Amino acid sequence: MKKVIYIFTAISLFAACNQEPSLEDLKGELSTAQSEMGALQVAIDSLEKKIAKLDTNRVAEPVKLVPVQVRAIALQNFEHFVKVSGLVSSKQNVMLSAEGNGRVISIDAKEGDRVSAGQVIIRLENDFISSQLAEAKAGYKLAKTTFERRARLWKDSIGSEIEYLNAETNFLSSKDRLAQVEAQLENSKIIAPVSGVVDNINVNKGEFVGVGTPVVRIVDLSNLEVETDLSENYLKAIKKGDPVQVNIPALGLNQEEKIIFTSQFIKPENRSFTVKVALDNKNAMIKPNLLAELTFKDYQNDSAFVVPSIAVKKDLKGNYVYTVVSDAKGNVVKKRYITTGYSFSDKSEITTGLSTGEQVIIAGFNEVSEGQEVSVQ
Repeated sequence: MKKVIYIFTAISLFAACNQEPSLEDLKGELSTAQSEMGALQVAIDSLEKKIAKLDTNRVAEPVKLVPVQVRAIALQNFEHFVKVSGLVSSKQNVMLSAEGNGRVISIDAKEGDRVSAGQVIIRLENDFISSQLAEAKAGYKLAKTTFERRARLWKDSIGSEIEYLNAETNFLSSKDRLAQVEAQLENSKIIAPVSGVVDNINVNKGEFVGVGTPVVRIVDLSNLEVETDLSENYLKAIKKGDPVQVNIPALGLNQEEKIIFTSQFIKPENRSFTVKVALDNKNAMIKPNLLAELTFKDYQNDSAFVVPSIAVKKDLKGNYVYTVVSDAKGNVVKKRYITTGYSFSDKSEITTGLSTGEQVIIAGFNEVSEGQEVSVQ
């Protein structure tokens, strides 16, 4: 203490004499003061320890323990899922094209109308074909009658074989001609091959269309599915009939469906196989080409040790968790090295390193270390 008093006295004398010390003088005095204060603190700490040992009336301050939360390890069910995206498609999404040439004379459905398989949607001009059909029917009728008569005569050995064969040839030729004209007449009509909803019509009444011109699209919204690709690593885990959680973000829909198809072919370019999932579309809200998110369960363990993933730490030796063990000192932290299995969401499966009943720290683990005493909340 005397040394400190001398230092302060010297500083006061400098000030009293109105002398301006140099920068080097001030730095030197500061360094000396800091050294002496450090030595003084060491002396103070030493005296406090000696007094604490000798003063039996002094009450020691309690040590503040770090609060932690623990969870007792027990066997439980653990499931792992894989999430992928896919596009909604319709098994019956048909773009109809004209199979003949002609002018549109009638459109018998509107966009949004529901049509049945076999229903005529658009008719093309067919006057010329109709006249050809009448001629073909008359020719077929005559050829058929002639052939039947020649056949009876030939059976009774009347007439020549050439006359019989000519009649047969004319009959078959007229039959083919009639079939061709009937097909042409049928091609003048655009007929729905499936039941569904008319999605869009690309022509107007009076327009001329040619063979192959796209004219109308029909979509069956009751028969939808989602198709996606999965890595070949999931071949054993995914099979037909398995449940799948389907989420349609754009519509806010979340429903459980089933796998209806798994491909037996592995795509060499990305080592994946195709999976199809059926979609229940009772309200007709789901549309083709909507984005869907699929969640497949690829792993399940009915007897697993599970801890929060955030509680698993890692150092140079591997993964570990902190546990709490009660002994004579109280609740003491122990580091347990573990082996992890699958992780999903906020949970991790522990395959080795823990036993039933152990208390794993699930909150406060960042503030503790091996051997530290803690307060279990």
